[in-house]
Amino acid sequence: MIPSSGAQLDLPKIDAVYRCFAALAALDEDLGGLLLLYGGLDAEGIATVTAANVAGAASLGIESDTELAKQALRAGVCDFVVNSLDEGLRILKNEVRQHRAASVVVTKAFEATVAEIVERGVQPDVLALTVPELIKRGARILPADTGDEHDGMRAVAWSVQREPMRWLPVLDELAAISLGEGDAGRYWRIRWLEAAPRYLGRMFAGQRYLRMTAEETDRFVAAVEAAVREGAVQAAVHMAIDGEVLLIQI
Repeated sequence: MIPSSGAQLDLPKIDAVYRCFAALAALDEDLGGLLLLYGGLDAEGIATVTAANVAGAASLGIESDTELAKQALRAGVCDFVVNSLDEGLRILKNEVRQHRAASVVVTKAFEATVAEIVERGVQPDVLALTVPELIKRGARILPADTGDEHDGMRAVAWSVQREPMRWLPVLDELAAISLGEGDAGRYWRIRWLEAAPRYLGRMFAGQRYLRMTAEETDRFVAAVEAAVREGAVQAAVHMAIDGEVLLIQI
């Protein structure tokens, strides 16, 4: 058994998960049936596997610390923790064939496991790490940054002061309605709104995040203000737009 280092999960910020999700979305119109390979369960690795889950891709992670992997399993970061590549591939084979999101972590030494993947001819579709042999065989590298902060998109976060399970879905629907109809990225942002709560729930309970244009942001804020004013949302809403805080009171 691999001894535990006593390390604790280093959870990423929600915007880091979203950036990784956006990078995945930019790779393909449909990520179902694709396999993503990433490294350990540091903050970057957790952001990667969580984003893959939301996007609908299957993922294989390599983490030598068994206890850290078990923590990730308990936190809902991954679906399976196994101690052999064979076992991990058996699980992923069916999930990839069915185009279902599934996340498997193998608790083995990183370099030895990567070498085994290369030697056995296992071919991930997307890499969140650099393995020259896999790249030569056609794997695509996951971009580190989508550059959203440079294209006029605004970081919009929201939460409610009470009953998040009741009121956040209402706000999420308002956010979806506020998105531009002709935007090519609308599909993926709608998917994020719909799927992210399932995978981010334990890490970011009661918090939402999305990148919007200035026009979309204005529409969303106006819609939230109207919903609170008219009683469709019966809780104060806390919003942050590029870090600027807005509190919409009942």
